[in-house]
Amino acid sequence: MPSTSSFHPALAPVLREALRGKAVSRTMTNLFWCDLPAISGNILDIGGGGGRASHYRFLPIEKGATLRTVDVVSRPNTDFVLDITKESVPLPNDSQDAVFLFNILEHVNAHDRVLAEVRRLLRRGGRLIGTIPFLVNVHPDPHDFVRFTGEALRELFTRNGFAVLAIRPIGRGPFLAAYEQLDSLIPSMIHAVFLPCIWLADAVVMFLRPHRDFPAIFPLAYNFVVEKQ
Repeated sequence: MPSTSSFHPALAPVLREALRGKAVSRTMTNLFWCDLPAISGNILDIGGGGGRASHYRFLPIEKGATLRTVDVVSRPNTDFVLDITKESVPLPNDSQDAVFLFNILEHVNAHDRVLAEVRRLLRRGGRLIGTIPFLVNVHPDPHDFVRFTGEALRELFTRNGFAVLAIRPIGRGPFLAAYEQLDSLIPSMIHAVFLPCIWLADAVVMFLRPHRDFPAIFPLAYNFVVEKQ
């Protein structure tokens, strides 16, 4: 899994999810996980919405894996209700094979504390898998503190004792980046008309400037896979 190359999903699955009411950026980050190696063993999802989040339809989680969720608010099927920035998860050290951190880092303001807890929970060689938005709207839940570039994410993870396996910019080009700002304001069916046009416009830009990595220049989000050293 290269750590720097961009991700280029096809239009059809993105459009299909958009017509279901899913944000384009969220769909593109989710599609990335379809090619991830199978995830097994003990898994902890931080902020996973009680196991109902959209990434579960795309992650290759092996049957028989043990999945637990932790969240700051009580939701159905949430195993641990606590503030990960202040409290420890009541699980043993080195007990998790994977930890999920999808769309959480932007909502917390104690990143070293959160990553220290993740590192405590992961076994050696265990993986932290997640997403953080970039060129998307401010969305407090209850707070929205930061956006990290890929370079800043690499420094953050390395500083906290993780080996970076992949940090992928998720996007397409300037037109989709602009279109994303309207995503929450337009009816889902409108995507059937406009999203193919936006897709084509970015294709033209990429054709005219073939040596520029437009998804990396206009990332909607970053997906990351890091490993406890």
